[in-house]
Amino acid sequence: MNALPFALSFLRAHWKPIGAAFLLLALIIQTFRLSATEGALSAEKAGRRADHAAYEKAQAQAAADALSAKLKKDAENAQKAEQADQRYADLSQQYRAAVLRYQAAQREAGSADLSIPAESPESGDGPGRGAVFPVGSILIPENDAFICATNTARLQAVREWAASLTK
Repeated sequence: MNALPFALSFLRAHWKPIGAAFLLLALIIQTFRLSATEGALSAEKAGRRADHAAYEKAQAQAAADALSAKLKKDAENAQKAEQADQRYADLSQQYRAAVLRYQAAQREAGSADLSIPAESPESGDGPGRGAVFPVGSILIPENDAFICATNTARLQAVREWAASLTK
């Protein structure tokens, strides 16, 4: 029972050194905690720098891979375009030859072996009409036929080229 009064009197007499000791102990503990926190912060910053470097490296690799894939795809597309142009040239020649064959056939079929030019007979309601062409025959100027042949060849080649891009 005497311990309580003794402790209280000791605290009253020596409160300054006891307070200074507690304060010193608190400062020491805080110093260790601060040092540990700074160490953890340094480790975290180093980890973030390493992560950032890894991200940059992965990003550079992805950019290089994308550029490589783009160049490869561009080369493939250029080859397909070259093939389409070649196909166009072939088709254009085929269609032009078909137009020329058609013209030759038309001239051959249209020429009659008459010694004098044929005239259309007159009917009761006026002069005769022009020649009647069979159903399904279309007469167009030669230049238009060549334009149609060229456009058809180009469109067919472009269609085949576009279909090849989806493969």
